[in-house]
Amino acid sequence: MKIGTVREVSHAARDWLRKVRKAGRDVFMIDRAIAAIRRLPVVISLGAVRHAPRGCRMKIFRGAIHSLSTPAPAEPVEVCEINSLTDFDSGFARLAAMLGHAGRRPSPGELEFLNSIARRRTSYPGNIGPSDYLFLTAFVSILAPQRVVEIGTLTGFSAGIIAAALARQHGSGASCVDTIDINVECIIDRTRLSGFEIPETFPELAPLVRLHVPRNATFVLQIAKRDELEVTFIDADHRHPLPLLDLLRVAPCVRSGGWIVLHDIQLGTITRKAIEAGRNVGWEAVYGAQWLFDHWPFRKISGGNIGAVQLPHEKSALIPFALRMMSIQFETVEKYARATRRALYESLGALC
Repeated sequence: MKIGTVREVSHAARDWLRKVRKAGRDVFMIDRAIAAIRRLPVVISLGAVRHAPRGCRMKIFRGAIHSLSTPAPAEPVEVCEINSLTDFDSGFARLAAMLGHAGRRPSPGELEFLNSIARRRTSYPGNIGPSDYLFLTAFVSILAPQRVVEIGTLTGFSAGIIAAALARQHGSGASCVDTIDINVECIIDRTRLSGFEIPETFPELAPLVRLHVPRNATFVLQIAKRDELEVTFIDADHRHPLPLLDLLRVAPCVRSGGWIVLHDIQLGTITRKAIEAGRNVGWEAVYGAQWLFDHWPFRKISGGNIGAVQLPHEKSALIPFALRMMSIQFETVEKYARATRRALYESLGALC
């Protein structure tokens, strides 16, 4: 028998064995059973301790033990929705009081800029809607940080909104937005680059926005110091547990008591209701951002489909919360679950 023929027979036998093994695993639901075991709180806690870096093991061990106990009741969510331009002034005042800046008013030109958005923008799937960017504008304007980091650029529309709010507070050139996306090409239009709306819709603000692609949230540690940031914005992959992973990766660079704004905190429910109503939405309901916001045990403010969560003063308090969230079934592809789980474990060490 020729060598080529032997190789073909060998490969065919190997492929057949793989199919038999896969069929056996499917029949006996082995993969499903393994996935269920990996979601057990005790297994997750042991994994966290095993992957803990030296010098952090005791703190992570204590967090793991704490994660096995019944969590304390979460703080009630505060609500401040700004649904139209006519509500902006009153919504801004309410949000300012919530954030400890009672009496602060919108910057000169803020309403005029927001009113111009309808003329400026083209609506793209995944972009933040009017009530979302009104809340985001107010939030950034009230806290007025020198710099904001965004995870998930897409077209760049939200980066432009943030840059505009910062420019009105600090003037051109005195502030910046760093926006990070894992894709070079925009996922809603592969013929265009991520962030293409920044120069097209906000040309006067383009110098204030720094685009970083292809990068993920780990890149924040390369462009920001620990405890430097006051506000970050996460609007990337919404499948659980990826919003949690993004939050844990940026948390070391956010100061204690700082804020992380999350988009699509009602996406799963909105999508499910649309599907149940018979509408073809073009994607499945995913709940990662929604679960992250709903389960957040510390202070949080809802603006509708956008909201902000405040970091605790002791960031290691995030460890038991994160481990509890890891027991919720992942919405990502199962073959990437091990790598995602490991990345979550590794991100805990930076919180110590």
